[in-house]
Amino acid sequence: MPDILSAPVVNQVAETDAPLTSAVAPELVLCRYCDLLQHLPALQDGEEADCSRCGHELDARQRESALRPILYAMSALFMLVLTNLFPFVGMDAAGSHRDMTFLDTSAVLLDEDYPWLAVLVWLFIQAIPAICMVAIIYLKLGMFYRLPALVQVARLLYALKPWSMVDIFLMGLLVSFVKLLTHFELSLGMSFWAFCGFCLLHLRTFQVVDRHELWSRIAPPPQPVGAAEAGETGLSQQLKVCQCCTALVPLQETRCSRCGSKVRARIPSSVQKTLALLVTASILYIPANLLTMMETVSLGDSIESTIISGIVLMWADGAYPVAIVVLLASVVVPIVKILVMFWLCYLTTLPLAERSKHGTWIYPLVDWIGRWSMVDVLVVAILAALVRFDSLVGVYPGAATLVFAAVVIVTMLAAMSFDPRLLWDPSPAEMEQQRDEQRGTGEHS
Repeated sequence: MPDILSAPVVNQVAETDAPLTSAVAPELVLCRYCDLLQHLPALQDGEEADCSRCGHELDARQRESALRPILYAMSALFMLVLTNLFPFVGMDAAGSHRDMTFLDTSAVLLDEDYPWLAVLVWLFIQAIPAICMVAIIYLKLGMFYRLPALVQVARLLYALKPWSMVDIFLMGLLVSFVKLLTHFELSLGMSFWAFCGFCLLHLRTFQVVDRHELWSRIAPPPQPVGAAEAGETGLSQQLKVCQCCTALVPLQETRCSRCGSKVRARIPSSVQKTLALLVTASILYIPANLLTMMETVSLGDSIESTIISGIVLMWADGAYPVAIVVLLASVVVPIVKILVMFWLCYLTTLPLAERSKHGTWIYPLVDWIGRWSMVDVLVVAILAALVRFDSLVGVYPGAATLVFAAVVIVTMLAAMSFDPRLLWDPSPAEMEQQRDEQRGTGEHS
């Protein structure tokens, strides 16, 4: 095995005046994406270490790694409080005025007998983002004070992180505004600008929190008891990585000694679970496109639109950027994600020499981009909350809204159930051949 595989690539990701130093008693880490065991060098502020085989980040060091996340998270929570205190957006139509509050995006759905959709929207844009910010503050304060349940809070944080969608809601707002400006006069309230600040601070908080560094501060990383050789896979050395806290766990142990999470060498039946979820998403995607996504009632006339007909209508009205955004988020992204995930599952069946290495960086991309399909659901929630002028004009969510939300959630679960380390493992046929060779060698000896 080349020596380069035993040492991660160190990149300088921010300006720092600190000199580079050589590693002292380097820590052994397993890449969560390709299962390569490597020595982690001592990093200075502004540096990150990337896997030498697949290129994914192993660790990073931020300047003032305890204080900055606390300040960002506290500022984000303050902006969220302001977001809920004042009018969010105002709209004028034919002499009538309507003010929308931030909470209306879920409250209106609840009034229209869409309780599950109302709860999802509230969780995605308010509850989960707020819980994540509070969790980060608590964990970082734990670096200064002896606080209880740090491990449990950290596990909760990384379980909820993928479901925080304030950035997607902001995109949904912009799409909704472009759609409405051609027919109504909008006024942005103080809460809108507070939400923009919350969104930026929320994203920045996650940027300055590194998973490996955070867990290293909570508890020392356990190291293998026996001899372990960097540059080899963890599976070949009877080791596995905890996907929650990145600790090394002996293969025979079922739970991580640091965070208590259940740890498996590979996600059980990963490909089968992923395929089942992808088939489910594909089936749900058909009614999501056939049923009504949104109903617009104007002066007694009702216009029902599906995802495709809504895109066509926006294009006909000249709202080309909005039509393109909705087309990408609601049509292109779900279809491409489903197809790419099917392709990744197929790659695991091929011999190692025949696999495309593009799957290594494509998987994190489709895992991240798939959540953006939720923008269409949030657009409907925004329009339903804002366009409410009694008998004059009103917007109401259709049955497809909940079905399409289910499609997005199922595809996200499919990406989570896929184990990217399978892209680097021998195929089932190759593993069977290796076992046959080992049995033949044993019988011959």
